[in-house]
Amino acid sequence: MASDKDLKDQRDRFLAFAFAGADLLVEVDAKGTIVYSIGAAKGLAGANDGKLTGKNVSEIFAPKDRGLIGSLRASAKAGVRFGPVLVNLNEEQTSLKVAMLSGVAMPDKPGHVYLTISKGALSQVSGAKDARNESQGALLDKDSFAEAALEMMAASDTLGQKLGMTFVDLPDSKNFKGKIGDEKWGTFRESISTLLRTYAADGRTAAALDDGRFGVVHGENISADMIQKNIEALSRDADPEKKGVTAKANSIEMSDGKLNEKELARAVMYTINQFEKQGSAFNILNLEGGFENYLTQNAQKIADFKQIIHQSRFELKFQPIVKLEDASVAYYEALVRFEGGKSPYDAIVFCEEVGLSPELDLAICGKVINYLVFTAPKSVKISVNLSGISIQNEKFIENLRGKLEPHLKSDIPKRMVFEITESSQITDLDKVNHFVQSLQKDGFKVALDDFGAGSASFQYLHKIHVDAIKIDGQYIMNILNSQRDQAMIANLVRMCADLKVGVVAERVETKEHVEILKKMGVELGQGYYFAKPLDEPKYQPKTS
Repeated sequence: MASDKDLKDQRDRFLAFAFAGADLLVEVDAKGTIVYSIGAAKGLAGANDGKLTGKNVSEIFAPKDRGLIGSLRASAKAGVRFGPVLVNLNEEQTSLKVAMLSGVAMPDKPGHVYLTISKGALSQVSGAKDARNESQGALLDKDSFAEAALEMMAASDTLGQKLGMTFVDLPDSKNFKGKIGDEKWGTFRESISTLLRTYAADGRTAAALDDGRFGVVHGENISADMIQKNIEALSRDADPEKKGVTAKANSIEMSDGKLNEKELARAVMYTINQFEKQGSAFNILNLEGGFENYLTQNAQKIADFKQIIHQSRFELKFQPIVKLEDASVAYYEALVRFEGGKSPYDAIVFCEEVGLSPELDLAICGKVINYLVFTAPKSVKISVNLSGISIQNEKFIENLRGKLEPHLKSDIPKRMVFEITESSQITDLDKVNHFVQSLQKDGFKVALDDFGAGSASFQYLHKIHVDAIKIDGQYIMNILNSQRDQAMIANLVRMCADLKVGVVAERVETKEHVEILKKMGVELGQGYYFAKPLDEPKYQPKTS
């Protein structure tokens, strides 16, 4: 058992260590009351040292971070330092917005915690996340989480600790949500948010990847088992029957030693995407090693495909979108083909997995623009696909703008339509709607592809103000034999008419499809009944 002298020496060492890099130190009792303070109290807390004594420590911090502070204090272990954690300060008391918080509980004073607050360089590094996430009390989305994880890895030397990334999956989250109801589920999610931000190495880098899937970047002292057990405990608290829900967690070691910046970014995104797809079935022990093996196996494939993209070594096919009333062509959809006309499905999936989707979409857009400018007859109008991944990528938007800008005063905006594909990948609907409206302002039309294929299609239509939707072909295929599908499509067409949104039916394959769709009020159709993808945009209407 440690002697009084040992404890005093330990405290003295901590105080000396704390002030080596901190601006303010406070001692807080079990109730959160400040019993001692020394340092730059005025600059960080808006009061002189003596004036802080007797106040609750939560007053130093912004309201949205007070739950986090309470969790950190409650979980502090004697003699084990936590932090540094990025926190928001109370802006009513100081002009500083963020600072770094560290702390330790002392074994001779149960419930007492020493906290150090610093306005050092790491807060400036981590502060880049502020602009990405206005509500910093909330968990990050997937893309912001990836960016923040990379920043944390870059700042790991400053943190002085190794980092890990843990993914948590609640496989039965849907049933659990139905059991406890939306209100308690919301409270449960808030509790998870606070817990994960407590574990996060900077207090910020934690994400909600889906309703029941989460990720967090943390120090090496945090284990997957610890996170898993605590989330299960929170679920039991939320459950009236106190049964809760099972959580599954996997941890990944993070390193930035061997991969270059771009490879590391792709490694992080690949890992997050694979977890998002596979949930608890996804398991990779080392981010660098696992992705390095993946890169080794696919390095030549990646290099070859990047060259294909950058040299535009792919072909365009053109499938007509036809006016059902008179069988004349409205416009053509540009479809990409690789290696002698093979289906592009595998190539596109590969692009998504290694982060090349924005580069491919941009290359296709460039090729379509050139085709319209230099080759196609002036009467030809072409649609081009933009993936949900690409249109949330700031660099892609900037580069697309660069390609479109020289043509905005020409007829190109009237001859080019954009179709948003993979809408299930869209997480920031407001951001995408802003992008769509900017295209529309320049004279382009925008459509939402594969409508109905995802559970959130109507949410996308509500939030993203497109000019048209394309009904997913699986519904069109069934309308001849399904009264239910007929009723759904008929009502969708009426709703779109009220919203002044056009409707295109995909996979129109028979004359009977055409007739029933016309009766429902669908104006445009696309499918093998009219034509397979053509080498040139030269559609000849059927004569019978």
